[in-house]
Amino acid sequence: MAQPFDLSFNARRIVSDIRRVGPMSRADLARTLSITPSTVTRLTMQLMDGGLLCEHDDTNRKPRKGYPAKLLHLNSRGLCTAGVYIDPDRIMTCISTLSGDILAQDEMAVPDRSFDAIMSAAGAGVKKLIKEADVEMNRMAGCGVSYPGRYSQDPTRVLRISQFKDWPKVNIRRDLYPYFGMPVQHMNDAKAASLAELYHGTASNLQNFCYIWLSYGIGGAAVVDQHPYLGRNDGAAEWGGLFPKSKPRPSGQDLLESMARGGLPLNRLSDFSDEHLTHPAVIHWCERASEQIRWICLVIARTFAPQAIVIGGTLHSKIIEGFIRDITDHDSLGEEFDQTSPKIIRASRDHLPQLGPAALPVHNVLSPERYLGQIKKGM
Repeated sequence: MAQPFDLSFNARRIVSDIRRVGPMSRADLARTLSITPSTVTRLTMQLMDGGLLCEHDDTNRKPRKGYPAKLLHLNSRGLCTAGVYIDPDRIMTCISTLSGDILAQDEMAVPDRSFDAIMSAAGAGVKKLIKEADVEMNRMAGCGVSYPGRYSQDPTRVLRISQFKDWPKVNIRRDLYPYFGMPVQHMNDAKAASLAELYHGTASNLQNFCYIWLSYGIGGAAVVDQHPYLGRNDGAAEWGGLFPKSKPRPSGQDLLESMARGGLPLNRLSDFSDEHLTHPAVIHWCERASEQIRWICLVIARTFAPQAIVIGGTLHSKIIEGFIRDITDHDSLGEEFDQTSPKIIRASRDHLPQLGPAALPVHNVLSPERYLGQIKKGM
């Protein structure tokens, strides 16, 4: 293969199945994917030559003629990716393997909130981490970048949040590449976070789930049959749009404003600590926000009916855990909801928000649904 990530449709299916299920034999792959054994052998040999797969003995059974006791594994370092998470307080970067292991990571304060300052710092940070992780550039699938904002009618543009009001009208397919020097993909922070849970976190074994992301704003994502459902213009599952900004919202920005009105001003969510949890303004906000989050869960349950609803974000962890506890303590999500409620699950990777965008290039180069070529028999 010219590149370790220039994969045919069935090669993507093979890698995707091994990533999801774990080590597999060629015979199991042929049977599961309905591909001829000869095609599986040819494609897996190409994938091993390209460094994406490796083969080890299956210690649970003995080999026999024509049926060697070998299992195919992902070669974790066969494909690496860079992840950049940006919020109004910090820039978090990492170099991650195909398996989600972080080879190098860094966190820095936002130098100032201008677009050029943030992207210049992020780009320099990524280049430094690639050297630190000792990864060859031909093993880099690309760089994923996430920052908050709702998608517009034009999917190449994301609406600016108030903290980034001075940013230019960024074309995310054109204006990010110069800072990183490699292919760049973008998802907003909530949808990228759902990829981290799908590939490496608490939702890896779920076929269908929805995600509620709580940060300065409220974001969301829907995953259907283990693939992100983005809808028209990438705007599906934006739960924050259910709450007009002119009204109280269960968002981090609304929490800061409520605290300021209560005589406890904070400039950044990252300044929130355990000692603030007992302040009356915070207690009142949490009670109201918890009801609102439960209502979002009801809307999701009625419209998507997923297996689970995952809740995470950069709000203080005890606030998020309190929401989950309040929701699960109720017998039902709402009046006249007589179905079994989806599981309410705490996100497991939101402490590493850069892992979400790092999963984006992997998703683009390995997911069968992202294959843009012509599908032919035996590919």
